[in-house]
Amino acid sequence: MEPERVSPADLTGKKTLILGEVKVGKTLLLKRIVKEFLEAGGEHCALVDLAPELTRGIGGKMNLLWHPRLTVYSPRIVAPRLTGRDQEEVAQLAEANGRACDRVFGEYLDDPRPCLFINDASLYLQAREVSGLASLLEASPTVVANGYFGRALGGGGFGDNERQRMQEFMSLCDRVINLPMVS
Repeated sequence: MEPERVSPADLTGKKTLILGEVKVGKTLLLKRIVKEFLEAGGEHCALVDLAPELTRGIGGKMNLLWHPRLTVYSPRIVAPRLTGRDQEEVAQLAEANGRACDRVFGEYLDDPRPCLFINDASLYLQAREVSGLASLLEASPTVVANGYFGRALGGGGFGDNERQRMQEFMSLCDRVINLPMVS
């Protein structure tokens, strides 16, 4: 099924993960899905937006308009690979992001919603194990997440760990949508 034809009915009651390289439209697709869920009515939803602020044209929060059936959790996140001066600083920034995400996850788990959207799940996995995301999946019947799964931001130990954890996260999902590179 092509991503642009995904509807709320296709995703309800499932765990869905949208993957791709940087700048392929993962956040735009998730934003469209969130809007479609809200327009369809029904349950109260939540968005956990883990994206960093826009840095060198990469990242950026979803910036959805306020909606009475959407609760947004959005910690301050930095892009470790794009802002860290060396591997040590990259690891420190990722750890600080992990702590910020852990706080937000705790808030969400205190009052989970039937429908959860997660923007940039891969950022959490830079410094944390999959179990944190698994707890969110268990708390909500419908989850639609996106995350980076590519090579553009480099490999090495940091990138390889993130990629391995994303593969573990994929295995917890009912459906994975891979977005192709945009030429």
